[in-house]
Amino acid sequence: MLLGASPLRLSFAGGGTDLKEYYENFEGSVVSSAINHFTYVIVTPRQDNSFQVFSSDFQVHFKPTKYNELKPERGSELAVTVVKSLDYQDGANLMCSSEVAPGSGLGASSSLAVNLVKTISTLKKEKMDNEEIAETAYDIGRNKLNWFIGKQDEYVSAFGGFNFIKFKKDKVTVNKISINRNSLLELQKNLLVFYIGPGKNREKILQDQIKLITENNQETLNALHYVKELSEKMYSSLSQSDITKFGELLNIGWESKKKFTKGVTNEHIDQLYNLGIEYGALGGKLTGAGGGGHMLFYCEPSKQKNLIEKMQGQGLKQVQCKFYESGCKVLDLYDFTNP
Repeated sequence: MLLGASPLRLSFAGGGTDLKEYYENFEGSVVSSAINHFTYVIVTPRQDNSFQVFSSDFQVHFKPTKYNELKPERGSELAVTVVKSLDYQDGANLMCSSEVAPGSGLGASSSLAVNLVKTISTLKKEKMDNEEIAETAYDIGRNKLNWFIGKQDEYVSAFGGFNFIKFKKDKVTVNKISINRNSLLELQKNLLVFYIGPGKNREKILQDQIKLITENNQETLNALHYVKELSEKMYSSLSQSDITKFGELLNIGWESKKKFTKGVTNEHIDQLYNLGIEYGALGGKLTGAGGGGHMLFYCEPSKQKNLIEKMQGQGLKQVQCKFYESGCKVLDLYDFTNP
């Protein structure tokens, strides 16, 4: 029995420039960190060469099915497509779950894709490095399942850590951010995360954004150019352990992100964000594509009590997050039962 765990992520700057429609022409860069929230995959081999999938996130289960009869269906499409892509035919029970709801804006779908690739390849006794895992997971999501996704989520989940990631047409480079440990811990304390609700029209937001990029819409391209520049500035400020600058750049980046396309924000999200700034946040942003998910604020501890109370008064749930150093992992549970 194998247990796979892959981290989710918080993206701080440059999101959107990891779309291939953008970075293949202009190159992209993001500042992101893995966090201590995860997707999980439990795999148990079967003796009848059939596959059975359980998904708690989508409340889906399908009965044991032979490899040649497997078809992607809602809630099981990712597991089935990974099994098919890696040509694993020996049969298994797969149980998939996440610590967050679908549409959370924390990269759960990509994390699960990474998790399944890592776990199934381990079951096949095939060694894949982090880059291979990330690229395989991305290819499955973007090209085989036709998800409108960028590439940062797979890389963050596969590699883990706090990184500045650069995207070029033929290469992705993961640069670990060298920041003073005390400053990193202080930054972690200064970040507050609240769950707003599932992202609405996430796919349409990204589809529209991709369409505007391919049409060379100048407002969208200029906004993306600007957030890429902000990611470079954020990387520089973090490397100098300047976390106050980090908070200011979050605010500037959010203003630019709203120009990507319609639907990134709405009246309710704007109201929540403005309240956060009014009650002590230096900056913040909505995680993910937009329309919902989680709201991130940078707020110094002396001002957090009022901000937390205000957000909870709006019906938001605070989510405790810490930076997480490791990427995807697989444990063989047989080792724990046979010491």
